[in-house]
Amino acid sequence: MKNFKFFLWIVLALLGQNLSAQTEVKKPADVFEMYFNTFVTNDNAALGRLNDYLRPTVEGKNAYEIDFKATSEEMLTGSVSHFLASFSKDAADNCKIEAEEYFKALMDNFKNGTLSVKSAALIQNEYVKEQKIAEIIYSVSFKVPSKLPDMPGTDTKKIKPAQLKKYLVEATKKFKNADKIVTTEQKFALYQLKETDKIYYWNGSPDEIVAGLTDFYFESFGPK
Repeated sequence: MKNFKFFLWIVLALLGQNLSAQTEVKKPADVFEMYFNTFVTNDNAALGRLNDYLRPTVEGKNAYEIDFKATSEEMLTGSVSHFLASFSKDAADNCKIEAEEYFKALMDNFKNGTLSVKSAALIQNEYVKEQKIAEIIYSVSFKVPSKLPDMPGTDTKKIKPAQLKKYLVEATKKFKNADKIVTTEQKFALYQLKETDKIYYWNGSPDEIVAGLTDFYFESFGPK
């Protein structure tokens, strides 16, 4: 009987070790929120938390090195240049500041989208044996204008600087005082990473979150 009890204690101890090997450092929904706040909201604090979380999986290094200020400035410059390229040089040169303010307001509304995680279910990875995938279903709500002012003319090259300036000022006000809420439901996958006795979740293509939301956001306003 004593030998049996000793054997049973050993088995239970081993089971306990095995269970501890499956400990999640954070729940998938919490990990996804860090990804969302990093790549959509561009929150430096969230980036720090995400790097702290993933550090044991990348040999003590930062998983992501992002300069949000530089990235935002680059995106703003590219968006303004692409937009103004449709107009005459005179209109583009005279309306650069207004175009910048317009895109700043537009981007601010995107970054301030409201996240709601609907579910986080573990499913089997059909390509990797014994690896689970956390399938995140989430929704995001954005504030957008119910109606934007009409562009002053169909031939953009003939639009005068004063007309374009007026349009951009009015459109900027519409975004700053957005009166409509639009919501989309999306899906994102987080893959399990096992490090010693811990389970982590990650995705190597977090830009997928931004891509899916951007498509929806830009289709939610403008000409219908």
